[in-house]
Amino acid sequence: LFPSGQVPAEIPGAFAPEEFLPIEGHHGEMMYQNVDVPTLTPFLVEGSDSAVIIAPGGSYAVLVWSREGTEIAAWLNSLGISAFLLKYRVPSRPWLDFGLAQLMDAQRAVRMVRHRATELGLNASHIGFMGFSAGAHLAAQVSTKYRRRTYRRIDAAENTSSRPDFTILIYPSDLVKSDLRALSGLKVTSDTPPAFLAQAQDDPYHVENSIEYYLALKRARAAPSELHVYPSGGHGFGCCTNRSSAGWHSICAWPEHAALFLWTLG
Repeated sequence: LFPSGQVPAEIPGAFAPEEFLPIEGHHGEMMYQNVDVPTLTPFLVEGSDSAVIIAPGGSYAVLVWSREGTEIAAWLNSLGISAFLLKYRVPSRPWLDFGLAQLMDAQRAVRMVRHRATELGLNASHIGFMGFSAGAHLAAQVSTKYRRRTYRRIDAAENTSSRPDFTILIYPSDLVKSDLRALSGLKVTSDTPPAFLAQAQDDPYHVENSIEYYLALKRARAAPSELHVYPSGGHGFGCCTNRSSAGWHSICAWPEHAALFLWTLG
């Protein structure tokens, strides 16, 4: 994502080496921890002119790579949309503000994809950003803070905008203040990109994250967005691919609803 040795605000050796590990209690699911070299992995669809950058969740501590990463890339590809899977830095850097290292990586990812759009056969105005849990927080950050350059200029990719053209936020976390009544550190304006939001009412990380973000978009008269609140489902379900039939909820229909949202964007 960044040239070798130029990852911004990074302190070499501050964390243990990067590891790719099974998630305990979740058969076949994998995660990354201690990421200090962010990367962007393409999953391209021939003939597609749209792309979505995927930010897995993991509380800014780890990255849930399969359920909220590679499986999502496969779903987007099935819709005829190219995907780029972002391996952003985790855990949070204690010497930086909350989420800042991750925002640097997300801004760079959007700029890189847009800078290479013509080369990849993409429309530079059809670049979206999608996230789960902490990754959805990152999607909200990159949607509302694109006017702020978070790292020094590196190359020609910096000439492009880091604003995504649309976003998908699935069970976002940390968007609201502790009273659950207002957004925390996010300034939504009429230029904030449209969002598709999906969350369960019984999410222990609070459905108010989605509700307040949607209401902020509406009040700011941003482009029309979609909010889907489902009665149950908890948190961290991804596309529901690893649930038994007894564990399915109506929220598992979110991929179909999101596909319609993407279709309406053109």
